[in-house]
Amino acid sequence: KIVFLSISAWILGEWLCQFVSYLQGVSVSASIDTLIAIAIERYLAICHPMKCQISTRVCRILILIIWTFSFSISLPWAIYFRLTPLNPNIPDSELMVCTEEWPNAKLGNVYFAVAHLLFCYLIPLTLITICYTLILRKVSMRKIPQETKNLSTELLVQRSKMKVIKMLLLVVVLFAMSWLPLYSIFTRVKFGPQPSEWEDQLIRTITPIAQWLGSSNSCINPILYAFFNKKYRTGFKVVLITTT
Repeated sequence: KIVFLSISAWILGEWLCQFVSYLQGVSVSASIDTLIAIAIERYLAICHPMKCQISTRVCRILILIIWTFSFSISLPWAIYFRLTPLNPNIPDSELMVCTEEWPNAKLGNVYFAVAHLLFCYLIPLTLITICYTLILRKVSMRKIPQETKNLSTELLVQRSKMKVIKMLLLVVVLFAMSWLPLYSIFTRVKFGPQPSEWEDQLIRTITPIAQWLGSSNSCINPILYAFFNKKYRTGFKVVLITTT
């Protein structure tokens, strides 16, 4: 992918064109589905700690479901990605691009709308928002036991609540904003009119940036946890010390 973005042409052959595109779709879907699973697990752990305890076996099953779903939903990318001339107006051009070539354009648009826009952005955003909203409600309503209630304890609890609220809000907002540019571009390309020459050039320029921004969302969350959670930072240091 880096080679393609740097020289604006695909030089690695059709098989790698299909494989890399498929792998990219699988990794995006798996990372987003994992964020959903983490949000649901946090909701159950905080809002229903005694009723719903997720075991190691359940975690393994969830991981299997996530990857099976991701491999399945991205399969059309392995089928319909093809090498096409970079400039169709130049006969016998050896410069090729790796792009989608559906037998029916409407079918490709429907696949994008359902498999990517719906299952990889709108539904995940909705589920993550619902889970973290319920967690915020639970945390904000939590009261200090009467026997331990004093001014310093109350201030400490309120400060802790604000940290949790800020972190969860940031998780939701960053997820929405990280993927919004890429899905806005894809929606414009799929369902909008034929772009003008300058708009086409603009899309080609900003798409790699939007792809990087979306993919970076998966590595932002650990940074957020480390920033807002002292226990997380301490535990991470312990892991580093014990492994070195």
